[in-house]
Amino acid sequence: MFNLLFFGCVFVAALFAQFVFSPSLFLGWAPMVPEVFVWSGALLFFEIFLFNLVVAAFVFVTLPGFVFFPLSVVALLFRAVLWGLLVYDAPSGVFLVALPVIVFEGEAYVVAALAGTVVGVSWLKLKWVYAGEELSRVEAFKKGFVDCLRLYVVVALFLFVATVVETAMLLSV
Repeated sequence: MFNLLFFGCVFVAALFAQFVFSPSLFLGWAPMVPEVFVWSGALLFFEIFLFNLVVAAFVFVTLPGFVFFPLSVVALLFRAVLWGLLVYDAPSGVFLVALPVIVFEGEAYVVAALAGTVVGVSWLKLKWVYAGEELSRVEAFKKGFVDCLRLYVVVALFLFVATVVETAMLLSV
């Protein structure tokens, strides 16, 4: 369900932008890479990976769900709209090169939103996640957090693959 929401929202935002924004907003990929990272592929890789894992996935998508579970989905959809606006006018060649990054990184954010939703629901609506178990809110939160950590292994794997592709793409520009 989250996949359909996320990738559908990227598509709708890109389609909407085609009709609303007539001037090209596409600036190219090269200006986005700071010169300090161009000489070191490993540094670029770790910078992209850690930023996407910690800031983009955990802080922006998962953490709001800890407080109130629908916020993870709202953050996910906001990211989808931003991506749709980013890729709407990209040349076909650039879009095809960036497509694997969009798919893997997008899937990582979908799983991150699922993790935030599971933790948020675990302490707000215990019976929705742990039906049949008599848990206190603290125990349910702890169990939800362990489930979140398990999901974050998948998030890290998707982001690792996306970062390999993105680093290779940026260094080849």
